Amino acid sequence: MAIWRCEQCGFEKEGRCKPKKCPTCNAPTNFVKK
Repeated sequence: MAIWRCEQCGFEKEGRCKPKKCPTCNAPTNFVKK
């Protein structure tokens, strides 16, 4: 499992796949693996 971090707002989510959009700021695919 990886931790994905939104570059725009800093929201972090644990999961195997990169999220399609941030649930906090609605940024599309601004996630980087931490």
